[in-house]
Amino acid sequence: MAKVKPMDVTLPIACGVDVHKRFIVAVVCDASDPLHPAYFKKRFSTFTNDLIRFDHWLLEHGCRHVCMESTGKYWIPVFNVLESDMEEVRIVNPKWVKAVRDEKDDDKDAMWIVNKYRHGETKKSFIPDWTIRKLRELTRLRIKYVQQCTQEKNRLINSLTCRNYKLDMVFSSVFSKSAQKIIDLLIGEDPYTKEDILCCVDSRCRASQEDILEACNGFEFDAVEKKIIAHTRQHLQFLEEQIRTLDEEIDMLAAQYKKEIDLLMSVPGIGRMSAIKIIAEIGNNMDPFYTADKLTRWAGLVPGRNESAGKKNSRHITKGGKYLKPVLVECAWAAIKAQNPYYRYKFNGIAGRQGKKRAHHRDCQENTCQYLVNVERWRRMASKRYG
Repeated sequence: MAKVKPMDVTLPIACGVDVHKRFIVAVVCDASDPLHPAYFKKRFSTFTNDLIRFDHWLLEHGCRHVCMESTGKYWIPVFNVLESDMEEVRIVNPKWVKAVRDEKDDDKDAMWIVNKYRHGETKKSFIPDWTIRKLRELTRLRIKYVQQCTQEKNRLINSLTCRNYKLDMVFSSVFSKSAQKIIDLLIGEDPYTKEDILCCVDSRCRASQEDILEACNGFEFDAVEKKIIAHTRQHLQFLEEQIRTLDEEIDMLAAQYKKEIDLLMSVPGIGRMSAIKIIAEIGNNMDPFYTADKLTRWAGLVPGRNESAGKKNSRHITKGGKYLKPVLVECAWAAIKAQNPYYRYKFNGIAGRQGKKRAHHRDCQENTCQYLVNVERWRRMASKRYG
């Protein structure tokens, strides 16, 4: 009978941390003597001073390698305190370090994490440098504001629809100047005539006067509906102003990545803001991803492998990359419609065999791979030029 060999220990001294909102539980494993490893457990609160004491406690034990779960946002303050003093602070997905059911408590969770970490069984999450993280916070906030703008616009359109005002059928947009002037009349307190409505319409409007008057022939708004529309428009105006301010702050922070942004914009379908969003999500250093395939997998654009007993089960793409994936999808649609016919021909070829969605995700993968190639090319050129 073959002997079972013990797992190789990659780190003689390491720490596993179970992170919660109010406290953390840390377990340091000192395996200087492989046959008799020593475990040191301690609990700290998540107040700043106690986290600093936790950092000092690790240094006292000679521990410079820490592993912890990415629990909500609670891991971020711990990471910020430890980042400067530790050789590695590894953040891992809780899905991959979950302890055995019915054998769970805080101490056991921390011990489970440290044992998996020191045996090299944890998968590191990608954490970019500080500047990229700050840029990421701004771009993600901008995405949230844009989503809120869309919600407010839909709310205004629904209010008009409920009262049977068909402005979206005669104007290119409900938010054009002509349509907004008419809405001012509709929710105003003063009476108005057909001539007042027609005076609001720009001379370049293609719709006939009869159609415009018919579109404005709806049911009168009551007082509550008028207030809702007024609040919606005020909130929308506020959000648009916030987005403009954010754009200025993003441009200032992204100025140091001008070369990478220019290279990204050389890829068909990628504009300036999309390029900044991509850099904010994956950074400008491609070393953590090794290959383009790993980058596309991390972005959630590659189908999984789910096969058992020779039977292939569902292999949908993952739910990961919820900020990066929409940007790549948007850029892929733009690339299909760009003057460069490469992506359009590739899309049409795959769509005829496998459908438009699969063809579209393939274009997203192509864009991501192109980014990796371009950035690596720029780095090689820079290293030759500047040594």
